Amino acid sequence: MDDYSTKENDKVESPIALLSHDLLTTSYDVTRAIFRHLPIRSIDSCSLVCQSWTHISRLIKSHRHTIHTLTYPSDPLSPTVTCSNLLHDFDQFISLYINNNLWSLPTFALVVSTNILASKGFYSSANSPPLIKHSRRIHSETGNLTRINERFDISQALIKHLNKSCKVLMIAADGIIASTDNNQSYEIESNDAIGILFLPHFPPDVLGIYPFEIPSNTQIASDMSRSELHRFLGSVPDDVQIRCVIFFFVQRQSYAVDCIKKLLEYYPSQVAIIGGFVDKINYDDRQIHTTKISYDACGIVITGDKKRLHIGEILLENHIRTREQIRNKLNELKSLDNNHCLSFAIQISCIARGSNYYNDEQNVECSEFRKLFPNTPLIGVFGNGELGHDYLPNYNQTITKQQTGKNLFRGYSTVFSLISLHM
Repeated sequence: MDDYSTKENDKVESPIALLSHDLLTTSYDVTRAIFRHLPIRSIDSCSLVCQSWTHISRLIKSHRHTIHTLTYPSDPLSPTVTCSNLLHDFDQFISLYINNNLWSLPTFALVVSTNILASKGFYSSANSPPLIKHSRRIHSETGNLTRINERFDISQALIKHLNKSCKVLMIAADGIIASTDNNQSYEIESNDAIGILFLPHFPPDVLGIYPFEIPSNTQIASDMSRSELHRFLGSVPDDVQIRCVIFFFVQRQSYAVDCIKKLLEYYPSQVAIIGGFVDKINYDDRQIHTTKISYDACGIVITGDKKRLHIGEILLENHIRTREQIRNKLNELKSLDNNHCLSFAIQISCIARGSNYYNDEQNVECSEFRKLFPNTPLIGVFGNGELGHDYLPNYNQTITKQQTGKNLFRGYSTVFSLISLHM
């Protein structure tokens, strides 16, 4: 048994008993066995003790590839749970999660938020302890120092908890699909809530993540080359094939939509495309930008070797209205999933396909997905228009014929995309 084998979507490696062939003959072996059961922040702390522990910590971290999802608040549909807008409460929630549950170092975070919460953001409180270095204070009439409440958007509040290499893409929509760390999924249409998907670093032949933004009024040249398209969409290397692109648009009449035509030109039957029209987008690549630029679209390019990365996509069209129909359609993705792979999934739903669509029953579509894929993290949004198609490659790499760009745009539908990683 490999001491550092990836746990299949497990968020915490349980302290299992040692196997008969686990021979702990040295203090190094004992330390290594203990480190295997520590969350990532504890390992970081241990790495500072001595050179030997630094080496073990680096080895442990390099072999961990755990995908995490969480929701804030942790039970977003509970009638007794309210979503606090105090920065102190959010800080406590995220800090506790990272310290106790985070198993791999994230390099990318996809954040989805309901519009109301994204507009509110988080506020420091005069009654809470100082949390940030730049909190402003003024003298009140009595001469006492009083802190002014400051507003932080969701990305600002989250980023200070993450390692500096972790990029953050934030999407705000009328409703979201979010999952807890134990893979309980929710379709959140009216409550304030945030969903986060944390992806660690993977070997490039397994999974490459290339976030991108498209500035407003950017025109896509008709003669744009494949290399130029790759640079435009996240600076994907020329010798790497694009396998999937996830788009989030804020303008229907955006020039950014034209890049889909170029994708289909260079990848006519070899790329899965999924996306939706949302209300707000924000990408933070952790670089300092001196000028503020408006963006019409953002997204993620996914790459990886076809033998290691399997991608499938199904479309729930307007006529699919029952659980049985949903289940039958989702079953078409099962060929991509097995007990020896990691996976995560994206759900883009029309805002009209919520509980009203299913006679006031909540979580219909995400719960059917969860029955078939109990260990797969799921995240998504309810949009004002969807982008997707049926894309079902099998293990022989025979791919369903790609649809035209025009037919990728949908209404009153839901699109599920399953990304399966074979380590």
